[in-house]
Amino acid sequence: MGKFKDVVPVGLVALALSACGPSAREDQAGDAANKAHDAAAETAFQMQPGRYRTTVTVESIEIPGMPAAMAGQIKAMMAKASAQESCVTPQRAARGLDVVKEQMARGQCNYARFDAAEGNLDAAFTCQTGEGMAMTATSRGTYSSTGSTVKVDAALSGPQGKTMHVVQTVTTERIGDCV
Repeated sequence: MGKFKDVVPVGLVALALSACGPSAREDQAGDAANKAHDAAAETAFQMQPGRYRTTVTVESIEIPGMPAAMAGQIKAMMAKASAQESCVTPQRAARGLDVVKEQMARGQCNYARFDAAEGNLDAAFTCQTGEGMAMTATSRGTYSSTGSTVKVDAALSGPQGKTMHVVQTVTTERIGDCV
């Protein structure tokens, strides 16, 4: 299996980036519809300042050539290390999606589709994860100013044409004020 098994943490990083919130679509044609859509996205994902907990639940993982028992062990290992807390300062909250756009750029990610309206999200994106590997994913879920629940369905292509498939639910919730 070689380096393909080493891709698991890289895939999780890319999935975590997607969980932070979507970036607005690129305004490739410069048309008014895309600009209006981007403006709506900017206001749709305004988080309240405060302390947040993000929990990643791995629903399924499929790695070609890996025995089911080993995949179960990886799933259990990822589930144990999946909760993280962070503080969204008033300054960061005011930056809105700019923070997420920067994270997405570092992850070399691009959105193919992004639709967010009335608390519902539907997006598709691709990230270049390094060493000739790429992740293609969809994100669907709900959001508010105090959290989100997003199901991420991702395929991470690896060496020799093998593809790892991971389905995760990422839940982010405001749990109080920053200390």
